[in-house]
Amino acid sequence: MRNRTRILLLASATLLLTAMSVAAVVAVNEWYRAPAALTFAVGVEKSPEAAFANKLAETLRLSRASIRLTVVVAESRAQALSNFTHHEADLAIIRTDDAKIPTNARAVAVLEHEALLLIGAKRAKIATLGDLQGKRVAVIGRDGRNEVFLRRLLEQYKFDFTHTEIRTLPPGTAMDKLLPASADMVVMFYPLSRLGSSADFQALAHAMKGFTVHALADSKALARKIPGIYPETIEAGLLSGSPRIPEDDMETVALQKILVVRRGLPEQHVVELMRALFENGRQLAVENAFATKIEPPDTEKGALIAVHDGANQYVESEVKSFFDRYSDLIYIGMSVASVLGSLAVALYGTVFRRRPRRASERTVDMVALCHRIAAATDAGELAAIESAMAEIMTQVLNGLADGSLSRDGLDAFRLAYDHARTALAEAKGRF
Repeated sequence: MRNRTRILLLASATLLLTAMSVAAVVAVNEWYRAPAALTFAVGVEKSPEAAFANKLAETLRLSRASIRLTVVVAESRAQALSNFTHHEADLAIIRTDDAKIPTNARAVAVLEHEALLLIGAKRAKIATLGDLQGKRVAVIGRDGRNEVFLRRLLEQYKFDFTHTEIRTLPPGTAMDKLLPASADMVVMFYPLSRLGSSADFQALAHAMKGFTVHALADSKALARKIPGIYPETIEAGLLSGSPRIPEDDMETVALQKILVVRRGLPEQHVVELMRALFENGRQLAVENAFATKIEPPDTEKGALIAVHDGANQYVESEVKSFFDRYSDLIYIGMSVASVLGSLAVALYGTVFRRRPRRASERTVDMVALCHRIAAATDAGELAAIESAMAEIMTQVLNGLADGSLSRDGLDAFRLAYDHARTALAEAKGRF
């Protein structure tokens, strides 16, 4: 009955510990696997940037990544950047001509290059932007941002704006009606993702014979002088194969659109984001519009926007090992296992621990030997009894040493032993 009780207790304890272990593992696993919710702020709902953000969010969801994106469309690009600046968003897209780049922004990828294209008559003598002095200039853009940046570039030439007409016109303005009737030159910032596939320039070349895209001879010098712009080469025939525009490789400058995250975003989230960006590039691209060639960020110390440590790890192939990434989980798991193991040892010890025998239990054996001494009829019997006494004493001493025998009743045993030894000595005198 007692054994059955022990077995029942053991089975119950085993089930309880197993349930506790499983619950602990599931809880820790769910805690770590629960995706982190991040917010991506973009401006203008139907913009290429918004389409890219939605594609990225869907890619992360389908791949069961450790992060989830919620795309928040602001009223304007400026409002989206303001949301990011005020810590209301975790991701944003920054164009490198932004006057105030948020201090909490950290670069993770270059999504797009926007090349400055200067369109005008072939006969016009344009070698640098300074040659726009005195001309009518139309700037294509959704808002005044492109015009503001063009004026910033023109300031490098001690430009006299009083003798030059510069105005902004919306995208879609008919170029053949604009040139040369109301403008001598058109300036636009064109995404490289569209340059190789767009038919705009081929149609423009057929409709406007005698016009071309002018190179900037001092593009590299401008890039060195002004932070946020970069030299760019437009290959011959990229804009139009027939007629060939440009006729030769052409130098100009370009801006970049950079995906940034907030400075405090955990490194493992950024590494996960980098994997999604560079392992799903084709799926993320907005065809013929945006992000068709995603590039790693500039990791140099003098970069316009500092790179996030997680992005730097990915670029430099220094992604943390499994143990580095999950050291906290391993530590918690080991702690839980240690606690459960201690409980198991204590419980199993309680169920199966054998109580030590008391020394008084051996007193009965010693009294029995006393009776045998009194009844002994020869020296041979006494010798056997003496051997039994020695064996009992050895067992008692060993039991006291290893804990299998308690000291309860030890005094009684000692009296019985002394009595038996005296009786044995007297009995030996009779034979």
